[in-house]
Amino acid sequence: MKIMMLMNRYTPGQLDQRQSAVLAAVSQEVTVDFAAVEESGGGGAVTQLHRALVAPAFARAAVAAERDGYDAVVTWGTLDLGVEEARHAVRIPVLGPGRVGANTAAMLVDRFAVLCYGANQVVMFRKMLDGWGVGHRVTSLRHIDMRPMEIPDQRDEVRRRFVAQARDAADEGAELILPLGFSMVPVTLSASDLADEIRLPVVDPLATVMHLAEALAASGYSNSRAAYPYVALE
Repeated sequence: MKIMMLMNRYTPGQLDQRQSAVLAAVSQEVTVDFAAVEESGGGGAVTQLHRALVAPAFARAAVAAERDGYDAVVTWGTLDLGVEEARHAVRIPVLGPGRVGANTAAMLVDRFAVLCYGANQVVMFRKMLDGWGVGHRVTSLRHIDMRPMEIPDQRDEVRRRFVAQARDAADEGAELILPLGFSMVPVTLSASDLADEIRLPVVDPLATVMHLAEALAASGYSNSRAAYPYVALE
């Protein structure tokens, strides 16, 4: 089985760190390859306008992956850039870690809290969570007030802020914590280690989406043409 991971732009060192996290999240017999989507601003996406502008590039990359024989496509990061659009253009599963992580949280508990990078992402994620059908299950949408590129070099401070926000969320009734930002989890912090300290489950959206991609591809699922009418891309 082959899965294509569509990546954002990163420096070589940043890219190696993130690719290692992906490879650690898949079964041994699965091949994962990486393609950079140069038009993406990655964690800089904070509005629906940015999402609309970069979506065609992700859709074209998904078409190329299907043509090259890949069994599924996953987009890097919890912004799910281009996922909805790409499903119109290919038959193979196209998955976004944000939606997968959010719906996994909703399967595990009734009420959960979301942690993202900064205040400028809160409005965008609130809209996205509603679109994913789980907004009413979210007790609070919090942030650690850090930019994604700063996070891997400040592990202790990231952990301190994450734990503080998660404990406040728990006091408000959250039964689980969903981090929407790979630079937090799993690139810098471990979901299982955080869960032990917070005493609440913490979802790892990367591990979850990679295992689901394997399962859907192995089961032969394709995108519903009732939900995603086919659009041919040149």
